[in-house]
Amino acid sequence: ANPIPPSRFRLACRSPAMEKEETAGTAAAAESHGSAAKRARSVDCGVTTADDFISRLPDAILGTIISLLPTKDGGRTPVLSHRWRHLWHSAPLNLEVSTRPRGVPTSSRVPPSAVSEIISKHPGPARRFYFLCRGAGAGGLHAQAASWLHSPALAHLEELHISNANPPLLESVLRSASTILAAKIDHCKFPFEIVPPMNFRNLNKLTLFNISISEEVFHRLLSGCHALESLYMADFRAPGRLRVISPTIRSIIFRHSSSKKVELVIEDAPCLLRLLLTDCNRDDCVTIRVLRRLIWRYWALS
Repeated sequence: ANPIPPSRFRLACRSPAMEKEETAGTAAAAESHGSAAKRARSVDCGVTTADDFISRLPDAILGTIISLLPTKDGGRTPVLSHRWRHLWHSAPLNLEVSTRPRGVPTSSRVPPSAVSEIISKHPGPARRFYFLCRGAGAGGLHAQAASWLHSPALAHLEELHISNANPPLLESVLRSASTILAAKIDHCKFPFEIVPPMNFRNLNKLTLFNISISEEVFHRLLSGCHALESLYMADFRAPGRLRVISPTIRSIIFRHSSSKKVELVIEDAPCLLRLLLTDCNRDDCVTIRVLRRLIWRYWALS
């Protein structure tokens, strides 16, 4: 007799219970696939489902998330769904502006021509204002930048980052940003004099990188920082001497990679706890002078 093939043997041995179980499993798989497809269509149509855990977060947390996004990405969030439609207007504004030359992409930043429309649609407050002034067309923006910072959207600005600004633009921006808590200024040239002094009531952290500034203007800048606790200075291009006079400063980080000699004078800083020198390539290029006795908890060279 001819042997029964294995496939026909399995078919012949299947019981009615096995056939019922296989049919139920196939139906469940089809139902699961249909539910997944339905959920995908719901998300595509902008309908919030139970699986959208991010949209179920409180408005305050979603607003914080939006305020950390680049400007263009944050402005696109209202199209995600009905749940997100109003969140950009209530989230703290993160405004990143760039004056790149024509033909150079600006990534997530917006050109100056778009700023007026953005701040007219956003009621404020603002978390951060970043202004990259590199390229053609940045020379006549100082009056325009001052008007931006006086708008309701930027009236209570917390963080300021300005880069590659000329002296009139830099001074205009600094005078219009008196509410900031943290400031970073890099690749800028300060004016030869600042009259009257700056006034930063709440500025706690100041970063100065690759700037050109005179000894007198540096002194006036620090004099206007009434709550300053952290100061980072790196690769100054101009002065031979920097005087630090601050009743509130607690930490100073100083970096000097140039071969030019510089003198850092701690003239009066009764709250100073830490002084850190980094990337000082030559021992004879940096001189530290202390004119008032201080008690430091941390002092290091690296």
